[in-house]
Amino acid sequence: MWKTILDKHKLRRPKISLLIPFHGRDKYRRKILRWVIKYMRNALPDCEIIIGRAAGNPFCKTRAMNRAARRANGKVLVILDADAYIDADVIDRCADRIIEEQKEGNRLWFVPYRKLYRLTEAATLKVLGSAPKFPYKFPTPPDACDVESTTKASYGHRYGAMIMMFPREAYNILGGFDERFVGWGGEDVALLRSLDTLYAKHKSTRNQILHLWHPRLGASYREMKWAGQGWANANDRLAMKYHRATRMPAMMRLLGEESRKHRRNRRKILKIIARAFVCGMDY
Repeated sequence: MWKTILDKHKLRRPKISLLIPFHGRDKYRRKILRWVIKYMRNALPDCEIIIGRAAGNPFCKTRAMNRAARRANGKVLVILDADAYIDADVIDRCADRIIEEQKEGNRLWFVPYRKLYRLTEAATLKVLGSAPKFPYKFPTPPDACDVESTTKASYGHRYGAMIMMFPREAYNILGGFDERFVGWGGEDVALLRSLDTLYAKHKSTRNQILHLWHPRLGASYREMKWAGQGWANANDRLAMKYHRATRMPAMMRLLGEESRKHRRNRRKILKIIARAFVCGMDY
């Protein structure tokens, strides 16, 4: 009897696959990740949570996302930053709407917020100190003392920052995420522009999303870089190609083909290296 129940559970396709790309050994960031996972498991018990990882420095977030997406079984894929705190009910409602529209033959995807607030260290500790089953909640907008600034709260969703969610068919249409983005920056807005151009224009929702504080990767936005990244803004030129291809499907498809060719070539190189290593061991 139990085997039959387990088999049925395995065959049931989850509504949501939550994909969280993550890299690094920073204890504070790992603490945040653990809290976010526990919160989502409590709030969305039927969702599939997959941590996307990619070896090497600097970190390639899109490679981690591709690896997570290949393992995912959900009808709706949610790309969520490891330091994002959003009401899980928003994710659930948006997933339902995406699936409903698919049944009607329509295309829909979300950047599910309109305001992005960056919590202070003290405010983040309030969240991390709360039980994930009963998380600390902030008003909308949060009190001024709990956020770093409110001057740029309206911009994040325009660039796909923190979270994006779309049906599996949208990922298949893109053919994967562009792994030429290595190091910090550029991949989120490139994905947003790709989906807007090749799938459908995204929708946003009226709620907020909160960025959980952690030590910065740079003193300012223009100085952000991952460990092992030679210089900041290394991905600007590639991101500009996606900007220029916005609303131009033929150009965007060409960028997608270049991305897939890059992945194929990388796999070939890795196979050659692996064979050479095996031959060296045999020798």
